[in-house]
Amino acid sequence: MQKIDWFTIISDLKKAGISGREIARRLNVSVSTVVMWKNGSSPSYEKGVKLMQMWESVK
Repeated sequence: MQKIDWFTIISDLKKAGISGREIARRLNVSVSTVVMWKNGSSPSYEKGVKLMQMWESVK
């Protein structure tokens, strides 16, 4: 199974104008949690699905 590149997904969201703070707000997590995902941690399944849906909407 291929590993999801959360760094790229979060970077793309930020390039599209969605701040880390806004990502955190939409997913009901802290900004530091979003930073941890960007630095290599993985979100829960539920948060990951929501994050990918946000990403799909800006692609």
